[in-house]
Amino acid sequence: MKKKLFTFFLFSALLFAKEHLLLFSGNKELSSKELYSVLELHKPYFYEFYVDEPVIEFKNIELTIQALKDYYKSKGFYHTNISYLKDKNSITLLIEENNPIIVKSVTFISNLDISKEIPFKEGEIFSADKFTRSKKDIKLLYANSHFCNASLDAKAWIDIEQNFAYLAYEVIQNKKCYFGNIEIIPTKNIDADILKSLIYFEEGEPFSTNKITRSYESLYGYEGISKSIINTNIKKNNRVDITINTIENEKPVRFMAGLGASSDEGVMFFLGIKHRNFLGNLKSLGAETRVTQIKQTIKTNFDMPLINKNFTGFEVGYENEDFITFKEERIFADLFLKQKVSSYTTFKESILFDKARTYDINDETLFPKSSLFVVSPKLEWNYDTRDKILDPRSGYFINSQISGSVKSAVSDASYHKFKLNGGYILPINDYIVGLKATFGTLSISDGYIPSSYRFFAGGMYSNRAYGYRKLGPTDDKNNPIGSDSIIETTAEVRFNIYKDLRGVLFSDTTFLGNDSTPNYDNGYYSAGFGLRYNTPVGPIAIDAGFDIENPMKQYAIHFHIGELF
Repeated sequence: MKKKLFTFFLFSALLFAKEHLLLFSGNKELSSKELYSVLELHKPYFYEFYVDEPVIEFKNIELTIQALKDYYKSKGFYHTNISYLKDKNSITLLIEENNPIIVKSVTFISNLDISKEIPFKEGEIFSADKFTRSKKDIKLLYANSHFCNASLDAKAWIDIEQNFAYLAYEVIQNKKCYFGNIEIIPTKNIDADILKSLIYFEEGEPFSTNKITRSYESLYGYEGISKSIINTNIKKNNRVDITINTIENEKPVRFMAGLGASSDEGVMFFLGIKHRNFLGNLKSLGAETRVTQIKQTIKTNFDMPLINKNFTGFEVGYENEDFITFKEERIFADLFLKQKVSSYTTFKESILFDKARTYDINDETLFPKSSLFVVSPKLEWNYDTRDKILDPRSGYFINSQISGSVKSAVSDASYHKFKLNGGYILPINDYIVGLKATFGTLSISDGYIPSSYRFFAGGMYSNRAYGYRKLGPTDDKNNPIGSDSIIETTAEVRFNIYKDLRGVLFSDTTFLGNDSTPNYDNGYYSAGFGLRYNTPVGPIAIDAGFDIENPMKQYAIHFHIGELF
């Protein structure tokens, strides 16, 4: 009976064990957020008011301290001491980081230049994690250079008494490798030919892990695929056989809903549904509506992969938009064919059918009431090497679009429109430099086009000293009327402030004109600053821009989610 009572009380004590708030004190080199992450605890973001603070049970304190000591050691701090201070509601870990291990020398022997893959310089803090990663990066460099059997001997000698690390790398590249037999296993609803068209290597080509990575990106670019595994098998003759296994998405129908806001379009609501493997072979069919304070859209779209990395589809919908000086509603259909030359490069050919009506006009001389139908062939080329979509840290992109029409029985205008947009993002030490430029020109030789085809400037993706579409030539009521040509440039310097908070300094320049090229004698120059707070869905951003010539009179504040480019 006593044994049963003891067991009951022990179980009750474990079941109702008190949890304490976990805090850190004394850590300087490693942030508290990083330490929470090591312990698989989530420190809520400032907006996650509904999430509890991280807690710990006192019985786990010794294991927690040991886990943190091991992590500090992996970061080069071999002499870290950790104790704790406990009160009624919290446990504070008192951390003494002490002196780290410093890299004393780095040597290497290699046929290829591996210096960029070694993340150490003399005088820097040694990190076991970085050392392990450097070995993987060196092997990857050789694999991308067709040497799948390169042998690497990497050593790190640690002198704990002197706090020094001595690093040495030696690589023997061996013979070049080539892709061998490629086996693609089809699924119930996805044919092998379709899957083969999504990969970027063929039998007999020189082996490259980069081609495998690009193939993964291509496969996962289709939401109908939930998992893909590309298995490699290196043979004695330096041939690498490939087997590709793919798993379909078990729940192909996806419902989407969202609520947000930006300084450009105000409050936004989004609702949609999408079948990601409609009738098999990764075809998708979806419908969505997006409603903001100035723009309301409802549309349906269909995409169908073809062989040889091509795909086709269409988009049909209705749109209503407020342009300050007028309103415009349209019914549109866009039929397209796209070629994905690589994971970076795409070409797109399309035909746009656009029936637009202009109404609620402030100045009918500039914007006459009209109901127009325009059929416009369009060509687009896109090249994008940015490392991330929501928060890029490096890479560049170029996008060019040209469209036009000939006045006829099926089109109310002869015109052409060209737009070129490009940007470059470069990390420099602890800073990120971003450069972007846009050029656009519009020419009408006969008939009329919808007023929205003109170029409008100002806003968070344009010149940030001005509100959305409020920059440039105006009518007699001081309302913007748009332009036939535009050149805009942006330069940014992004830097860390504290933990997930970053700052940005920027300069925006705009030239507009009513000819094929802008008027360079009348430019709009602005400068400003902003803040970025990192979140899982991209950085929350707020920017304040000022016109350089009259900063006290002409300025604007913008907010949005995500980097501008």
